[in-house]
Amino acid sequence: MKAYAMIYRSCTMAAVAAIMLAHSTARGANETVESTHDGKFVSLTGNKLEMTSYKGKEHTHLLAFEAKVTCDGNECKASDLKSGMKIRVTTLKGDKRVATHIEALDKNQMFANTHDGKFISLMGTKLEMIDAKGKEHSRTIARDAAMTVDGMACKAEHLKAGMKIRVTTEKNDASVATRVDAIHLETEF
Repeated sequence: MKAYAMIYRSCTMAAVAAIMLAHSTARGANETVESTHDGKFVSLTGNKLEMTSYKGKEHTHLLAFEAKVTCDGNECKASDLKSGMKIRVTTLKGDKRVATHIEALDKNQMFANTHDGKFISLMGTKLEMIDAKGKEHSRTIARDAAMTVDGMACKAEHLKAGMKIRVTTEKNDASVATRVDAIHLETEF
């Protein structure tokens, strides 16, 4: 009888361990998906980053211990950030309160993985746009890509030919759009 009880306990513990491993692996995979948003730097007190969205809404993030900070594409320190700088904050989708990367602009006009132009069309997941030099580009829209018109969340059907758009692509793949911001009534992003 003792042998059966030991086998039962061993199997049960192995099953529990397998479930916990699967759960932590799935959770870890979700937490590595990043989310970005742009705004302006307000202040940094300790590890508390305060920023405003382009609509002026103020919010805070906790700066991760090993957060990467860049100024105009070059590595810098969080203490180098100045009030009013344009910033792009990267967070994990699983925890949008913690900033893992801050990209700041002081002299440059645009972030490295941002592309401005005019919207042509969207067929399925393929977005067609034309840049300021008149060259056509296509991007694949990521499954969970954010879309806005004049700063308000929208659906793909709200994008109209000729609208001014800003496409944000993945850091390592400029062909995949993770965000599309369009302007209809507003004059600037």
